[in-house]
Amino acid sequence: MLVCLALLVFVASATFVAATADVNTPDRYKINDNLTIDKQQGELQGKAAIVTSVVMENGTDNITLTTFTVDGDVELSTDAGGQKKTINGKEGIYQEKDGRSLFLYKVGEQFVNINAPNEKL
Repeated sequence: MLVCLALLVFVASATFVAATADVNTPDRYKINDNLTIDKQQGELQGKAAIVTSVVMENGTDNITLTTFTVDGDVELSTDAGGQKKTINGKEGIYQEKDGRSLFLYKVGEQFVNINAPNEKL
């Protein structure tokens, strides 16, 4: 699972950090344009943020990549039950929650969240 998640971290870092919906998708996945969020107001850990999100689907499997551009600084914390982990050279918080694999990390002034459905993915 970490190898697949590492690939997603690389893809997210290389193509999604600019906060656009232009993402390189893994093989057999397609972006669902109906679920794309582009530069909308939202929040990350209680702080105001500009949110961009892309959902990639393959049958019933999906991967969601979300970037957050936050006003101010946000501390990555394991308080919600995650654990500090480094994947593909990115330090972040990894967590399995409700049958999903989650990885949140910071790149420059943005935070990237990868949400994948299972270990296989």
